[in-house]
Amino acid sequence: MPDPARTQPLLLVHGDDRHRVDEEVRLWREAAAGAQLGVEVFDPPAPLDRLRSALAEIPLIDERRYVLVRDPPAMGGGRRAGGSERELAEALELRAPSTSVCLVGHQQLPAAHPVVAAVHRLGGEVRLRNPLRGRELRGWVEQAAASRGLRLPPAALEHLLRVAGSDLGTVVGELEKLSAYQAGTAAPGRGPQPGPTGRARPAVAAVDLELVRALVAGSEGVEVWGVLERLLGPEPAEGAAAALELTEQGRSAVYLIATLAGQLSELRRAQVLLAGGGSAARIAGELGIPDWRAERLARQARTVAPEVVEGWLHQLRAIDVAIKAGETDDRQAMGRFGLGAARVVARGRAHRGAAGGVLTDSRQS
Repeated sequence: MPDPARTQPLLLVHGDDRHRVDEEVRLWREAAAGAQLGVEVFDPPAPLDRLRSALAEIPLIDERRYVLVRDPPAMGGGRRAGGSERELAEALELRAPSTSVCLVGHQQLPAAHPVVAAVHRLGGEVRLRNPLRGRELRGWVEQAAASRGLRLPPAALEHLLRVAGSDLGTVVGELEKLSAYQAGTAAPGRGPQPGPTGRARPAVAAVDLELVRALVAGSEGVEVWGVLERLLGPEPAEGAAAALELTEQGRSAVYLIATLAGQLSELRRAQVLLAGGGSAARIAGELGIPDWRAERLARQARTVAPEVVEGWLHQLRAIDVAIKAGETDDRQAMGRFGLGAARVVARGRAHRGAAGGVLTDSRQS
């Protein structure tokens, strides 16, 4: 059951820092995750009349109802916003005591905005999340790195901030790449260490400056991180072609392997959670990732069998060792892996179609 004490009954989160706004919403949804009927989501252009009904309705099954309103036109400015701002503020007056509401705006609202004033007047909470600067930004990045088992030397932190700027979504993506690489090269037997409450926490390791300079390379990451999405998309051959093209362009095969291994490890964790009756919301909460990434992982997790994912991880480790030992050519190794993986995905879809949509194990040859 959700814990009402952890869920603010009326919450407005707004600001220009999309990542921190989304993180506040994720925590709110996590607290409401136990509701049998889940969270009712209103995205634009949802009719205001339907929102009014949802706010005023008394729950019949759960003790509380949870309503999430994302970027309504009334909170987006523009010439037509004036009347709708007041209408949304008035609609909040109809909220039943048993209904928890989270309003989300991905831009800063003025203090005199009718919706901001209404939330304050009704005893709700307003949280402003704008981009961090200076010492606050550095502190946030250091904490985010530590939560992933990383310790960034000052020069490495400066390089990361030069590449990513104050975009925390980009910062997190770069930290996850570093974490994936560190995990792929960690000594055997070195795993999470017990925290003060008994829960496992990542072992914190210093990150080499040259590694940061090599891996945190701006736009390259966007291309590399798209390989798996293409491989598990409608045309798996596009993923194989993308991996081959990147190596032909001189991109580091070791970096590509580390990135793919990190993504596949995350995918395998998502498969475990789904097998235990979890959902995309649970994946987001357990892995600490945004909802959109959790939903993509849930979709990808149903594309291939867990045994296939584990097989790919073993192959990538073997390729990494062979490349570093000079026993294989980067381009040929990644080409073979990409083509083989694409065949597995295509064959698995054919098997599922023949089995009525049931996921089957289709091992890579």
